[in-house]
Amino acid sequence: MSQIANLKVLVADDHFLIRQFVRNTLQESRVTNVTTAADGGEAIDLIQKARGESEPYDVVFLDWNMPTISGLEVLSSFRAKPEYADTAFVMLTAESEQQNIMKAIKAGATSYIIKPVSPTDLSKKLFEINEWLKRKRANAMR
Repeated sequence: MSQIANLKVLVADDHFLIRQFVRNTLQESRVTNVTTAADGGEAIDLIQKARGESEPYDVVFLDWNMPTISGLEVLSSFRAKPEYADTAFVMLTAESEQQNIMKAIKAGATSYIIKPVSPTDLSKKLFEINEWLKRKRANAMR
């Protein structure tokens, strides 16, 4: 499961255009298994459902500021559960202050992308995230 095209991805953002942009950019990178969520509550439901069906997400993009539950709260709740240790949680947010970036990294974010992001930069990040996933899974098999 190291091929980028095989990644199962969730994009959680309350802005429709952002969800579409990320989905389109991922599809240009040949990632076809992309689901979207409009808020943190929906993201939590989808993540838990996927795990329950033994088809967990490989990568979850989270906007910081979403209705009902923030991306940071979603991140923190899943990082507290060991079964999500090899899921990449990526903050995709306009929160660019250093303290917020540090807060997200401390909460367990795999990566942090500041909006607006170009398709090229998003694709580069996806490659880095995929490398992280490969390392994580190789270590888990030892």
